[in-house]
Amino acid sequence: MAIAQWQDDYYTGHAAIDQQHLALFAIVNAIHDAALEQLPDRGWLQQQLQEFAAQATHHFEIEEDLMQTCNYPNYEVHCNTHLALTAKVRQLLLKLEHQTVYAPQEITQVLSDWMIHHIRGEDQQMIRFLRSQNPTLVRH
Repeated sequence: MAIAQWQDDYYTGHAAIDQQHLALFAIVNAIHDAALEQLPDRGWLQQQLQEFAAQATHHFEIEEDLMQTCNYPNYEVHCNTHLALTAKVRQLLLKLEHQTVYAPQEITQVLSDWMIHHIRGEDQQMIRFLRSQNPTLVRH
């Protein structure tokens, strides 16, 4: 059972952003599913988190480029939320590496909660602004 339940109101109308969000959800759900079936191997979990971090970083670069293109007024605030997630993932990876935590379900809960809150809040706000500035960037 997925922990990060995708809902239609998460769609932004920007194809690349939506695909990237779906890919991030898939990673979180894969970790969660593995944790429900059995305790996943620590190395596998680290690989999944590293993949999440790599995809999230690429995704954030795309969003930040779009925001700069349209002179988004909340650019710094939005970027700070990206930095916060990146720091959380780095911290989780360090804890796994140093074996101070090994709770895959807790990891997926943190990531899932952050993504859902971010997509519903900051990303939707950004997309509304982008549409108002350049409707060709984002379809309805």
